[in-house]
Amino acid sequence: IWTIVLAYCVAFVLGNKTDERIPFFHGHVFENSPLGSKVNGLSIPVKRIDPQRWSSKSDMHLKLQGDRSEDFHVFAHHRRGHILLKTSNVLDREERSEYYLSLALCCRSCASAERVVAEVASIKVDVLDTNDHEPTFRHSDVKITLDDATALRSVVYTVKAEDVDSGKNAELIYYALPKNGSFYVVPKTGDILLVDSILGLAQPIKFSVFARDHGWPVRTSHNMDIEISPRQWPALSQLDNGLSRKSRSVMEPDKPIKVTVSEDASIGSVIMNLHPVRFQSASFELTLPDADNSPVTVSRDSGDLVISRRLDRETRPLVEITVKVQDKREAFCMLDLRLCSHCFFLCDHVPTVAYVPGSVNVVQSASVKLSTNNNEAEHLALIKNEKNVC
Repeated sequence: IWTIVLAYCVAFVLGNKTDERIPFFHGHVFENSPLGSKVNGLSIPVKRIDPQRWSSKSDMHLKLQGDRSEDFHVFAHHRRGHILLKTSNVLDREERSEYYLSLALCCRSCASAERVVAEVASIKVDVLDTNDHEPTFRHSDVKITLDDATALRSVVYTVKAEDVDSGKNAELIYYALPKNGSFYVVPKTGDILLVDSILGLAQPIKFSVFARDHGWPVRTSHNMDIEISPRQWPALSQLDNGLSRKSRSVMEPDKPIKVTVSEDASIGSVIMNLHPVRFQSASFELTLPDADNSPVTVSRDSGDLVISRRLDRETRPLVEITVKVQDKREAFCMLDLRLCSHCFFLCDHVPTVAYVPGSVNVVQSASVKLSTNNNEAEHLALIKNEKNVC
């Protein structure tokens, strides 16, 4: 019996403590609302704040307390018997997004918070976002130099805009204008992808990227100008300067030049060019394998290596070819190349070969197999210095 009585007493005491807790109320208002805008969702019944101690005829009045409480004021809706809040200033969510206030009873002569008679309610006001800011880029323009042998679907750059709004007002999508067939901007991430081969292109590709939010009204950023200049590897000016200073000879006879290309490279794409050469009348010829078994052809006059068939890394990851470079009036050189087909990765830098009468020059220490007109099968030799001749 005593156990039951004790449990009843504890429940009674706890119940009284629950009843004595200060009631909590929650409301919201949109930022940039005009002065005097009502806080939505917030309506405090008079009966919840000790109406016997407070009335319009008593000496007590209601007072808001808390940090930045001056941004609101209290008024009573006597017909409905509710107390409401209205704004006293124009609110900015980026400056302050939440208010934690308390409603207190105060005598009409009190001038400070210390003389408050009693706190009767706890209030939270959320300042909701409006789409009042447009996305912005950190840079107004970007210039990029890109190797023309870069693999398709490679990310060449990522644009990023900022929006100080929140929620959907800050969710951005990216797009490019005018549209071009070489590059694509991923809407959600801002990644700029290479989607078509730029091999052999000499002119830069220019377009603008914009960012747009999901808010209402929709806001769009100013344009960010993108300029991408294809670069043939290596630059001819760099190669010419290198040759004028000092020529390099081949280092090892058994390692052919390796060129890495993407298996997505389209038919007709130029992989690399075997120029510049110093022969006055150079000609290029594919000797191994024959044209029917090779996915790559060589232009006889220009020295361009051109894709003639679709590359497939799964069935043929490595293609080995031998190109004969010949001065029609002198001896000729045999050049071995290996083409490696890769997926989705950036292409390696393309080694470049330059031929000078009396020497063979290779940038990046590439290797060349050399033969002469006199018994080609037996006279493959390593060019070790500039005194060797083709």
